[in-house]
Amino acid sequence: MPGLKAGFFQRRLFRQRYVCLFRKEHPFAKEGMTLKSFTNAEQVAIVAKGTGHSMVDDVIQRAGVARRVRLTVPHFVAAGHILQTNDMIAVVPEAYASRTLAPFDLKMAPCPVKIPDIVINIIWHARNDKEPVNRWLRQLIFDSFSR
Repeated sequence: MPGLKAGFFQRRLFRQRYVCLFRKEHPFAKEGMTLKSFTNAEQVAIVAKGTGHSMVDDVIQRAGVARRVRLTVPHFVAAGHILQTNDMIAVVPEAYASRTLAPFDLKMAPCPVKIPDIVINIIWHARNDKEPVNRWLRQLIFDSFSR
């Protein structure tokens, strides 16, 4: 969480990479995806303000890659619905992508632009650190979601 101030603790749950998501009948499904084809593809950009996902656009831009953004959406949840009916692509976290493949008839591929892995942490305020119920809940979340 960018901008998180002092007084918080965190524990890593998992890391994941970013991938490109597109429909099964997309030309990339047969031909594969290159940096050039990624640059030429119309894209759905996820603009999740206040989250670490904003670094995706920054990294792509710093790499000198111009994107053809046709549509922006405020959250990943819309991507599956949008991508299933056209030839746009989206750059999304792999965990989200893997859960959308079957329901929306999509495929995923490694992103041709090297984007740092996203780290998912559980975060809590210091004033709750020693509360037994909060400790129990944090451990339950860790046991359920950590890899």
